[in-house]
Amino acid sequence: MNLLTRYADIDIEVINMLDLKITFEPENNLLRLNGELVSLHCHYFNSGLIKALEEIPYLDAIKVYREEVAAQFYLNFKKLISDIRDDISPKHLLIEAAELYRFLGYGRLDVDGLSREGGFVLSDSSYFVVSWLARYGRRTSPVCHFTSGFLAGIMAAVYDTMPDHYEVQEVDCLMIGADACKFQVSEVKDGS
Repeated sequence: MNLLTRYADIDIEVINMLDLKITFEPENNLLRLNGELVSLHCHYFNSGLIKALEEIPYLDAIKVYREEVAAQFYLNFKKLISDIRDDISPKHLLIEAAELYRFLGYGRLDVDGLSREGGFVLSDSSYFVVSWLARYGRRTSPVCHFTSGFLAGIMAAVYDTMPDHYEVQEVDCLMIGADACKFQVSEVKDGS
């Protein structure tokens, strides 16, 4: 998989339709992405947060975390694409989402395997894996919970449904020695 050439057939103007702009207000120490406040944390914070959430007894805190990430990216990505959603295909909107993910420094996503019904996403680089490795070292289970929430949220925004319409499972991870992180995206059926 070479994500740098994967989308060579896509018009570069389409890929950059979001026109992402970061502004910093030093007097208030605020960072904005297209006018929306964002908060970026160091790898020590993020890996520590994941570790703490995983260790909470009697609560699936990681599920809550993924749901909150999905909700935030659903709302924000839906707003980002509101002016262009009628002009480009869902495939191109998914590529825009992958570009946003890369732009934010989280890694690269190959979203070519996605459709309305779901599919697979590959990532050959992950900020979350690198963060965990830097702080705690190798582990035997996937760690890209944020990415699972991100994918559920952007799928819902692209296909005009709600984030809980999609379930995302990381089925393989760079953390455990795989060549790429692999996410399975599925529609949640009623009663599931």
